[in-house]
Amino acid sequence: MKTSNILLSVLGSAFVGALLGVLFAPDKGAKTRKELSKKGDEYAGMAKKEYDELIKKMNKQYDNLKSQSDELVNKGKSKAEELRDELKKVVS
Repeated sequence: MKTSNILLSVLGSAFVGALLGVLFAPDKGAKTRKELSKKGDEYAGMAKKEYDELIKKMNKQYDNLKSQSDELVNKGKSKAEELRDELKKVVS
């Protein structure tokens, strides 16, 4: 499962849980709101952690792809120079 899908699942579950908590809460309103706020903070922390991990993975992948593309460009330049030198020899 993709990280973005996991993040959406976590956020969706948090919303549904909060809604059900309000509907079926046996406690007084102030206590229920406090508990919901606490759970909301927990879920927000989990979502931030998932987001941070996703960003870290994306940055690592970007760096990896950039490194690979730099290598390919350098190989291409090297080959072009070799071909240019060979053509100069043939033409001379």
